[in-house]
Amino acid sequence: MVGSSKVGRIVMSAAVQHLTPVTLELGGKCPIVLDSLSWSWEREVAVNRILVTKFGFCAGQACIGIDYAIVEKKFASNLVELMKIMMKKMFGENPRESNSIARIINKHHFLRLKNLLNDPLVKTSIVHGGSMDEDNLFIEPTILLDPPLQSAVMTEEIFGPILPIITLDKIEDSICFINSRPRPLAIYVFTKNEALKRRMVSETSSGSLVFNDAVIQFAADNLPFGGVGESGFGKYHGKFSFDTFSHYKAVAKRSFLTDFWFRFPPWNNYKLLLLDCALNLDYFGLLLVILGLKRSRKGFNIN
Repeated sequence: MVGSSKVGRIVMSAAVQHLTPVTLELGGKCPIVLDSLSWSWEREVAVNRILVTKFGFCAGQACIGIDYAIVEKKFASNLVELMKIMMKKMFGENPRESNSIARIINKHHFLRLKNLLNDPLVKTSIVHGGSMDEDNLFIEPTILLDPPLQSAVMTEEIFGPILPIITLDKIEDSICFINSRPRPLAIYVFTKNEALKRRMVSETSSGSLVFNDAVIQFAADNLPFGGVGESGFGKYHGKFSFDTFSHYKAVAKRSFLTDFWFRFPPWNNYKLLLLDCALNLDYFGLLLVILGLKRSRKGFNIN
């Protein structure tokens, strides 16, 4: 989240001083991946869920809120038009008069968001919204289409009602795009493609991964919540919170009846070969050594 690096330094400093276990959630740029869904109904459901998550909840001022969207180029123009229609249904002709959009938390963050949009290269990418009311800390829900990837709006966490849309040739390319950037707190994937789902699970790294919705993972106490890498570490929620701040002490027991004689000096190559097999849980190799059928491994030679 905004300012999380300063908070992180304070928390970690206190934790190190007192040797206190911590879990740290930092937020980050959480993407959505929107596949070109075949049915118009599915597209409307997906867009509804995206818009309410991005603009309806705290005007995007949430650590697990959507930061940017990834879609295929061929679907981008249809998506923008559909978003315009659905936003009008949600927020009316004049979103400023709506009671359904939060204001920016303070003037400092308003000006930060204003600067993101006032970047000349970013300003040309605005395809919807962009109006601002500094006195009332209001920023209209704003959609950007392919802003420069090196611009601040695509390198810093937005934490506001600005939604960049990044277009790619194939939706599968979103995996490489996400992996080229810091690991996010959450990834939201809207698709019915089972192969894409499997790849998202196995080939991306994030605090959480949600299919066909957004933010709902936060409400599920039976799911761990937390970041990974740049988006934090540790996890909490329900029993996971208890586990995070609990120490699992390892307890091992042995009897006095048996022992592995080859673990004790004086060493020789035969003992080392037996020990090597035992430490690698190579029970078959251990048997072969005892039977004299295996005479060397990893540089050990039998005298």
